[in-house]
Amino acid sequence: MADLTSIIDAHNAAQDRLLAAFEQHLREIVLRAQGRVIARLQARLVITDGVIEGTAGNMLILRGSGKLFMQEMNTAGYQRLVNAFVGQFHQTLPFLQETLQVLGDQVGQKWGAKLGFTQADLSLLGAVQANTVAQLEGAIQAVAGQAITRGLFGVSGLKFGALVETLTDKLEQSIGKATSIGNTAVSTFYRTASERAFDIITKDLPEQVLRYLYLGPKDKLERAFCKHLTDANKSYTRAQIDKMNNHQFPVGSCFVTAGGWNCRHAFSLSTRDLEVQEAA
Repeated sequence: MADLTSIIDAHNAAQDRLLAAFEQHLREIVLRAQGRVIARLQARLVITDGVIEGTAGNMLILRGSGKLFMQEMNTAGYQRLVNAFVGQFHQTLPFLQETLQVLGDQVGQKWGAKLGFTQADLSLLGAVQANTVAQLEGAIQAVAGQAITRGLFGVSGLKFGALVETLTDKLEQSIGKATSIGNTAVSTFYRTASERAFDIITKDLPEQVLRYLYLGPKDKLERAFCKHLTDANKSYTRAQIDKMNNHQFPVGSCFVTAGGWNCRHAFSLSTRDLEVQEAA
């Protein structure tokens, strides 16, 4: 029988593989789209001796280049990648089922068989996925827009090579930002599912105040917020957790946002604070 530590390690490893594949494919798509946009801009802009001329026509073309880039991204497969990536979030649920089984065994309950989400639960999880799609689309488009905005403010006398350099630099940043959004979204999906699952099993714990432990890797990547909680090795009520502040997301959200962006930790039901009950 697996223990919680091994389940957490396996879950993190699976999530790392999912994110690595997403980042690799995203990089390939960005490079293809970038090459096509640069070629099309070079063909359409009026450029003299490598310098973009300050004309109304050139400014109009540059204003539309952000939209052009997103068109090329989708042609290169960005929308398909995002939909496929978000569709794999459910692959994390078996780790939650294993966790429930281990926790249930510790108190004589068969929780591993109770991952029965209602339609409302599934709708909530679907909303997390839809929100991820919107964020990933917005992140790439915003970064591309920043690069174009720089070009618009300095179009007169701007070297085409400088515009290409700015675009390349910004798009490289966009890959990191999109990967961070994806990583955080997968974890948020899992923690949201965990929250719903713990609500489901509360009927097996009548009149008990549930407490939760903060679990996850203890290493040099830990933020101060996470290190404080893992070092303390204490359990917390939901009311106490809702008062915590990770200084990245709104107060009251720490059960699902944990330590913030790219956090690898999560709150898990503390069975050591429960009265042991016989299996029904």
